Amino acid sequence: MHSLILGMTESGKTTLGKILIKIHKAQGGKSIVLDPLGDPEFSADFQTSDPGEFLKVFFNSRSCYVFIDESGDAIGHYNIEMSKTATKGRHYGHSCFYITQKITQIPPIVREQCGQVYMFASGVASCKLISEEFNSREFLNGSELKQGEFYQKGRFDKIKKGNIFEISDKMQL
Repeated sequence: MHSLILGMTESGKTTLGKILIKIHKAQGGKSIVLDPLGDPEFSADFQTSDPGEFLKVFFNSRSCYVFIDESGDAIGHYNIEMSKTATKGRHYGHSCFYITQKITQIPPIVREQCGQVYMFASGVASCKLISEEFNSREFLNGSELKQGEFYQKGRFDKIKKGNIFEISDKMQL
């Protein structure tokens, strides 16, 4: 299942991505990361800042957790090849995580392919749009979340509140 991870700068989005990779690796899974900053803390099986190299590995791999940090920049609204990570990624067994600051940075075709969202502290306009797209009024309170807190919801699930600091403590990171 594809997921959105969104929220304001320094709210915890990238940290959650790093935690999810560690959890997936502990279960024997593989991971691919496109990160324009090249942060080594992702500890992915494959990581690059080059979109072309990323796409080549993406389409030649199977059943990976895939993280696209700064995905608003990487995908934008007109990058058809990057959008295929959402529209075709499931057919390769991938679970893609699109990390971005605002939901509007991700094109609708990509958002519609995402079955869950992790929302960190966000502006009121983003909260309203997420509330509409994921059919949950609780997202309207997203502007009040503290650093590290997030709402998580699958399209047909109840909303849950989480905290990256509690997850990190449990994993002893």
